Amino acid sequence: MKNRREFVPRTEAEGYEYNVFINCPFDKDFRELFRAMVFTIHACGFVAQCALEDNNQPNRLKRIMELIGEARFGIHDLSRIDLAKMPRNNMPLELGIFMGCRQFGAEHDQRKEYLVLDSEAHRYKHHTTDLGGEDPSSHDNIPDKMVACVRNWLRPYASEQAGGRRIASASIMVERYQKFKAEAPALCAEYDWVFDELDFPEYQPIVVEWMKRGQTKLEELTASRKGLQVA
Repeated sequence: MKNRREFVPRTEAEGYEYNVFINCPFDKDFRELFRAMVFTIHACGFVAQCALEDNNQPNRLKRIMELIGEARFGIHDLSRIDLAKMPRNNMPLELGIFMGCRQFGAEHDQRKEYLVLDSEAHRYKHHTTDLGGEDPSSHDNIPDKMVACVRNWLRPYASEQAGGRRIASASIMVERYQKFKAEAPALCAEYDWVFDELDFPEYQPIVVEWMKRGQTKLEELTASRKGLQVA
């Protein structure tokens, strides 16, 4: 009988409470939805993670399982499951791994939370019947609705963070996303990048940099107003 590999308990990864694992399609048609999702995750104070971080990983599933282990949160989009043709089953597979990790993993894994998304309400009943009671959120393939879905789900977890972090209302966050899209091409030009050509490892730091600059402007404005008040 072949000896089994010795089990080594996993420890909680650095940033575990802020990491959000993304399980979604990565095709061209889903790109705008994916970008809206990544923007909203960071706008809520969390960090987006997905398998696109390292395209050179020889064992993709192994890397996916590592990312799942490193993240307290997971967003799982099932909108590409089409029963009219050969369905893409990698998304429900990764959702199952995430759910299993929460059920059977280490103590910190039991704090895992996940959001299930689809393009239409209750469509999951035709392809993943065991999700009954999960009540997936519907984005209707509209980026602005994706922003609202992700923001509304992350809001209570953001308030758990130190200081009781508050995040903008969904409509305001949608406006900020539209503003980001309008200003991002100029920011990309500083790095000799083209916004429409960015992959995930390039898009994510552009999101972070845009938000960082906006926060700096806000702090400068607040300081100047305080100075005027003092005078």
